[in-house]
Amino acid sequence: MCLLTRITLNSGVLYVNIVGSVNRIFVDKVISTLVEAYSVLGESPELVELYIYESSDIERRALLSEAVELGISVLGEYPVSHDAWMGWPRVRVNYEECRDLGEDYLRALLYHEAVHSILHGSIASYVVSIKGLTQLEVVYLASVVVKDIEVHEYLASRGLLSILSDYFEYTRSSIRDIECSSLRGLLEVAKLISPCLIMNCNLAEKDLHSTCRDVYGKLLGILDTVRRVRGDLNFKILELLERVTSVVNTKSSVV
Repeated sequence: MCLLTRITLNSGVLYVNIVGSVNRIFVDKVISTLVEAYSVLGESPELVELYIYESSDIERRALLSEAVELGISVLGEYPVSHDAWMGWPRVRVNYEECRDLGEDYLRALLYHEAVHSILHGSIASYVVSIKGLTQLEVVYLASVVVKDIEVHEYLASRGLLSILSDYFEYTRSSIRDIECSSLRGLLEVAKLISPCLIMNCNLAEKDLHSTCRDVYGKLLGILDTVRRVRGDLNFKILELLERVTSVVNTKSSVV
């Protein structure tokens, strides 16, 4: 790992770290897009780190090493992601997964994570404690859904619906492959369709797995309820889990 550069943002500093061998043109594109994002959004964290990894394997090894050291139980693997495990926001980019992405899609993913760094840049956004729930991966997925809803609303409040639209188009093709026959599956679909709370996604039946077609409307209704709930992250996660669990139970009783 080497510290590439220190960049001054509108109200903070961006530190860029390259891990492995990454094309310089790609690096420059990621940096310029992220700097642009904070400028357009009109704010930035006081400190944010950007990590660009050569490959999925290198990123995974780095994440697992940190997870063991910090006691992190669940990891999410995405082409572009955000965390604040260390107490400050960090944006991670997987070069192997992103190098062939269209410019609009890469831009949308970076804007999405930039907003996460603004809204969820402290450790408090990653410490989830809900009594009685031991399925850590399910709790993690629910937390991602709740925080993504907040990101979508933030982008919409800034008039950046085109970014939200490009983000959804990037995720659209994944929706039809996920079954809605389990709590995990429903939460994964909920994450992918969450932009539809803000915009008209024009999803047709063919865009959904057959097991999801009868619950798509219910899921959107649940997401809208969670969006309007007043409370902290834990409260919203619990509200989401209770309501989505009721959908699972209903489907099971019908079967």
